[in-house]
Amino acid sequence: MSKVVLGDRLMKALLIFVAVECIWIVPAALYLKFGLFKFFYHDLLGWHMPIEDESYDGVSFTSKCRYCGKEIIQDSQGNWF
Repeated sequence: MSKVVLGDRLMKALLIFVAVECIWIVPAALYLKFGLFKFFYHDLLGWHMPIEDESYDGVSFTSKCRYCGKEIIQDSQGNWF
């Protein structure tokens, strides 16, 4: 196989890799920096955002997620799951 053909294939593979990374990484970075795309990324790792109305059942705080409406509970570090 000639070097030109191999170079063309590597360039195509690199272009596909960069395109996929831009589609996935750029929105994720915008979410982390500015909070954009919350409707997609909020439940990626099981993280939710509570509505303002929280209740305490004697053991833990409970609420509903403002984006998906799931019942969520606050852990000991203050994260909502």
